[in-house]
Amino acid sequence: MDNGKSCAILIPAYEPDEKLLILLENLTAAGYTRIFVVDDGSGSSFAPIFEKVSGCPQVVLLHHVANRGKGAALKTAFSHIYRKYPDIKVVITADSDGQHRVEDIAKVQETAAADPGKLWLGVRQFDGKVPLRSKIGNRLTAFLMRIFLGMDIADTQTGLRAIPREFIPPLMQISYDRYEFELEMLLCARRYGFVIGAVPIKTLYIDNNASSHFHPLRDSFKIYIVLFRYILVSLLTALVDYLVYVPVLWIALRYLAVPAATAAAVASGRIAGAAVQYSLVRKVVFHSDSPMYKTLPQYLLLVTLSGLASYLVLHSIESGANWNFYIAKPAAELLIYLANFLIQKEFIFKRREDRQ
Repeated sequence: MDNGKSCAILIPAYEPDEKLLILLENLTAAGYTRIFVVDDGSGSSFAPIFEKVSGCPQVVLLHHVANRGKGAALKTAFSHIYRKYPDIKVVITADSDGQHRVEDIAKVQETAAADPGKLWLGVRQFDGKVPLRSKIGNRLTAFLMRIFLGMDIADTQTGLRAIPREFIPPLMQISYDRYEFELEMLLCARRYGFVIGAVPIKTLYIDNNASSHFHPLRDSFKIYIVLFRYILVSLLTALVDYLVYVPVLWIALRYLAVPAATAAAVASGRIAGAAVQYSLVRKVVFHSDSPMYKTLPQYLLLVTLSGLASYLVLHSIESGANWNFYIAKPAAELLIYLANFLIQKEFIFKRREDRQ
């Protein structure tokens, strides 16, 4: 097994215990000579642990003054490796809590060495004794990604990954700094055309995963915001649209005929919603790098056409089904939602790399 200079092991660590030292000892014994550990603001209480870490000649120790999150720790090390070690071609990330065996790290490393262009995941089988929160959380995320994004990944939250050097610059652009960074990494790989491969590894939880700093409610919520951000942005846009539509319609019906009042209300709501949605969709959802002078006219054209479609559908529902004006509005928008998403994703906010 070649554990030479072309491969690095990266371990983010926050308030670690002796298991980190055991892992480093085992990695060194296995022949790994380039190991990077990031102290993510663990504090003075954990200084003795990191003093022992820094005493290992194979280890480069990086520090955060305060806790910034797992994603930030990974990006700190990625930046350091990319700038100072041009001969490192693959970075293997592993957790500091002893849940990744050296045998599995080696398995992922050897797979990446044979096919270095992919993002390789060490995929746990979730057999044996697995904490319920880990099993349910991972399976739910995998299911939702398969249904909504078409990505079939069995273990979305694994910390054991082999990352090719050329994938590091895109990862540095990710704005998330905590556990949601790892899910965003998967979405980023798809955006930039990196194939995601799976390497089966052993599922290992020590003391029912008691040493994990993952907060089930808070961190899961952040992860799902990443996964469903288009839906969340769309809901916010729809809320703004509807809150403008209702009072405008109520006022307009006092002075205008029904078709004219409906058209005025739809247009007002659409303009207000578009003002909110454009910047959020462009940067937060699709991470588009296309210039505004190209995307804004296309987006405004889409808003105009979808507003016209909304009016026609809304008017048809009102007159044909005899629905209440205020109920017909969300019903019409649901029919247009999917078409808007596909047009924005595939044509307006498509990345330059995707076009090429």
